[in-house]
Amino acid sequence: MDIARKKRTRLYRDIVAQVRKLIQEGTLAPGDQLLPERQLAEKLGVSRSALREALTALDAMGLIEITPGGGTYVKKVSMESMVEPLASIMLKERETVFDFLETRKILEAEIVKLAAERAGKSDLQTIREAAVEMQNDVNAGRDADDSDERFHIALALATQNSVLYHTMVMLTSLTREAYAPLRRELLKGPIQTWCEQNFQIYEAIKNNKPQKAAELVIKHLQMSEEELHSLINEQSDKKDDGDLNLNLTK
Repeated sequence: MDIARKKRTRLYRDIVAQVRKLIQEGTLAPGDQLLPERQLAEKLGVSRSALREALTALDAMGLIEITPGGGTYVKKVSMESMVEPLASIMLKERETVFDFLETRKILEAEIVKLAAERAGKSDLQTIREAAVEMQNDVNAGRDADDSDERFHIALALATQNSVLYHTMVMLTSLTREAYAPLRRELLKGPIQTWCEQNFQIYEAIKNNKPQKAAELVIKHLQMSEEELHSLINEQSDKKDDGDLNLNLTK
């Protein structure tokens, strides 16, 4: 398992992808115990902090189970078992994309309220790092999909509520599974404005302003919804037979 060193903020995603691949291929089977943290970090050639972040993400996805003092095990039930059926429905029913965004607005409005009340210094740092990473991706002309996801997951992590955190991880996984190509098109929209809104949300959380944070995240997602409507209408107009093409295939 040779993983090249990268920025820590991106490195943990490589670790997650590597472990997921090993599980999917059957190299790691349900019930298998992973090496202790120090040995696993050495084997992967990564820092222990990056490994911890990756293991936390894998735990949230339902791929592994971390037992304090008891080791880390591959789970029998994975996040894919929950995500894939939902993604299949969403692919068949185009209207559900707006149901999905409505759900995100309701959920994230409450998430940022709790984050504004509970976020510690490390949480604030993680949120800000994700906002900076997305801005850097945009400035460099890189795909900002991963850094955008990381920002929203960081908001959920700051609530100190594991259920909300796991729910947001599932929703972001669902987004990637069902709407990845459409989402990439969406991120070609007013992305600089979205980056600015990320920093505004961060500031509201940092300054313990839950209502302001909620208003900002709703505005942020509402803007995404409006852009999505425009994108879908444009694609629909290009179809001679009037059928909607969500461009969901690579």
